[in-house]
Amino acid sequence: MYVCVCNAVTEDDVHGCMANGACTTAKEVKAACGWKPSCGSCTKRIHAMVSRFRTASELADALTGGPLPLAAAPEPTYAATVPEPAEESTSSNAA
Repeated sequence: MYVCVCNAVTEDDVHGCMANGACTTAKEVKAACGWKPSCGSCTKRIHAMVSRFRTASELADALTGGPLPLAAAPEPTYAATVPEPAEESTSSNAA
């Protein structure tokens, strides 16, 4: 959904800017997304989005003990074991 129709900025644009850590205020979001002064009807919405993001971020930090540095996930290791085929019994059941 569009946050700013005049500048064609979507919610995804705003969320991406905040999620990568580059923007923490509405002013920074506007600068990063290339906002140009226009009708101004988006200002209230962008402030609300930034406020919600900051609240969620602070809550996550409080629950986890603070922000964690990003690190690459380790490559999975697979055991090189191949199951042995089951032995077939060769005994006959003669009556």
